[in-house]
Amino acid sequence: MAPFQNGKIWLWTISTSTNPSTRGYLYDLEERKVLGQLTNGWAVFSNGDQSRLLCAQVQSKDTALQTIGRWLERILNKKFSFKPGQVETFWVLDLRDNSAKRIGEVSQLPARGSTWRPSPGFRYGYNVPSDAERWTFALCDLEERTMTTLKVRGELRGWWDDENIIVEEAINSFALFNISTRKTTPLFSAPMVEQFLSQAGLTNGPSGLQVFSTWNGGTNDIYLAPKVEFYNSREGFVLKVDRTSRTLKVQHRNLKFEHLGHLNAEGTHYLYSGESGLTGRGGNGGVFLRDLASNVNHTLVEPDHRGQYALPRFYGNSVIYFRNRLLWRIDVNGSNNAPLFPVGETTDEHSAASRSQRNQTTDKH
Repeated sequence: MAPFQNGKIWLWTISTSTNPSTRGYLYDLEERKVLGQLTNGWAVFSNGDQSRLLCAQVQSKDTALQTIGRWLERILNKKFSFKPGQVETFWVLDLRDNSAKRIGEVSQLPARGSTWRPSPGFRYGYNVPSDAERWTFALCDLEERTMTTLKVRGELRGWWDDENIIVEEAINSFALFNISTRKTTPLFSAPMVEQFLSQAGLTNGPSGLQVFSTWNGGTNDIYLAPKVEFYNSREGFVLKVDRTSRTLKVQHRNLKFEHLGHLNAEGTHYLYSGESGLTGRGGNGGVFLRDLASNVNHTLVEPDHRGQYALPRFYGNSVIYFRNRLLWRIDVNGSNNAPLFPVGETTDEHSAASRSQRNQTTDKH
């Protein structure tokens, strides 16, 4: 994923006035200035030259369980508590002529959501809504300004290139789904993966391998790692996919995975948040960088123990992270730690609760 496309980031601010509202801003990280503003919705992702933008609006909706619950409340004269679901409506905004086109909507379960994942060329994006029928997903085409519902047998695991999505068809069995032809072609079979692991002297659990990717500035580098270790912050191996030969190689034999951790583009360093206790139960505000050659951890930002994850991401030779409702930037050597915005740029009316393009920052790795 590309967290900071072309050196820019979409942010939102939450009003602290008596009439709460949100506003989105396109911010230039190098020039340190706001380039544009979005109201009545939030930015999801943009195309390559950032002239077209997928935007979203959210409305609550009654689920079937809520409808039944209200009927029971009337019959039994008793109050039940059912969380509402939501409908997300999507628009393509063309910044060249300031026109907007509604392209569709998806339904989400109560207290659930989903993430848009843009293709390497940023023309397409896919989303697997929480309320979707099994194996169905939404595909957005920013050039054609359309959204289509497609179905493929398997779990989507990220973009291979601009037109192919990696699909996990079964344990350790992966294929490529072409969004133009709507056909799948084999990538790695389970026997091939198992043979490679055996020859490399590696063992894996019955849950198989997980796919994750790292943006290298032009496309995604694809990796495989044991699912159990990957999701539970344990030590495991990392395999890198060679795109040209479509083969595997051992990148790391013993990488200690961390919750919300990220490899850098070169695969030499690992960035992660500190945790206050059990994995996924709360952060301590710290930012840590591990040199994978020496396996030495460096503290970039000391923990503040306020129960928040710092959510750090690489940006060139620096790291952008979140602390106390502000975005900060620090060099990878620990110097030049400062708020992302110049002093006085934010106001009392709006807090600095910020997020980057929604589908580009919430990936675990």
